[in-house]
Amino acid sequence: MSEQDYTFIRSQKLADVIYLPAHLVVEWLNGQNQSMGEAVAKACYQELSRL
Repeated sequence: MSEQDYTFIRSQKLADVIYLPAHLVVEWLNGQNQSMGEAVAKACYQELSRL
């Protein structure tokens, strides 16, 4: 992941992260703590349950 991608993802709100390319989000989450991964997973689940 480029530094530009990393900076871009960090500047996004959680609600917007779920619309980013999955491969970038997964790579970014590898460097985050578990609670961030859980928050992203919960946001994805909530968005999918609305459909």
